[in-house]
Amino acid sequence: MVPQGPLAEADFARMRGVVGTLRVPIFWPQVEPQPGEHDFAGLARIVSAAGEAGVRVLPFVYGTPGWLAPEPARPPLGAAGRSAWGRFLRVLVRRYGPGGELWGGGSAPMPIRRWQIWNEPNFLLFWRPRPSPAGYARLLRVSARAIQGVDRGARIVAAGLAPVEGGMLPWTYLRRLYEAPGARRDFDIVALHPYSSRLRGMVFQIRKARRIVARAGDGGKPLLVSEIGVASDSRLPTGFDWGMAGQASFLRRAYRLLLDNRQRWRIAGADWYAWQDLASSDAHCVFCQYAGLFDSAGTAKPAWRALRGVVAGARGKAVR
Repeated sequence: MVPQGPLAEADFARMRGVVGTLRVPIFWPQVEPQPGEHDFAGLARIVSAAGEAGVRVLPFVYGTPGWLAPEPARPPLGAAGRSAWGRFLRVLVRRYGPGGELWGGGSAPMPIRRWQIWNEPNFLLFWRPRPSPAGYARLLRVSARAIQGVDRGARIVAAGLAPVEGGMLPWTYLRRLYEAPGARRDFDIVALHPYSSRLRGMVFQIRKARRIVARAGDGGKPLLVSEIGVASDSRLPTGFDWGMAGQASFLRRAYRLLLDNRQRWRIAGADWYAWQDLASSDAHCVFCQYAGLFDSAGTAKPAWRALRGVVAGARGKAVR
């Protein structure tokens, strides 16, 4: 599950027994606004509450602080940036990984073992001045060394790639990433955001990615669908507006399709975007405002029951 706003205690209570993974952003400029000065309050609350609810946290770490770059979407690829990025990642693992500082404070131990590096680097919104698979490969190299230098059992998740306008197609980006010398050794899980207004579009993207991974001699590597979703409404015309019942139907069919093919496609998990609707529109996304399983007031939509049904079915139980 991917939240797109603040989470309350009631949210974590609802997640218990239904949501397996909570994919949350760690926005470096917010957590380390000045060199060496960290604000972990918000992140610690989420990780602790998720652990108490039996939900694992998958963080995606991204953004460059203003003391290193003029805008967050410029990755830290210079010498000073790479050094600071690696140092920040080591701080995170020492705090939230196995035996981390957080777990000594009475929180239920649920250490983070998967770390996703950046978000949609094939999209101009998140990677400036232009998408660069070779540049991202350098970032992966620094990230893997930093994280696994602290936790040798940690798994590095490559950034989710999405079929967005104003960027590079996911399969082109992935192919060029594999062309970077040694890149395949620096991540353990491929990630995709196979957004489509039709299920066949999702299937096309997954199959395309799997073929590229196989051709690179890396066919055994798992694939994480770290974002997928459609909306129940929209303020602008879009094929992603499926309506209330349609959103529930799409979710049910998408998850069942992924479950049925999880071994063939080596699916490592699938995160729905999003947990709850936004109260206002998103300037960069035509469907995100109404992509949630709950509306902005916290009322459950039919898609929430659909997800519970999928989880219960996967466990061989009936929905109460």
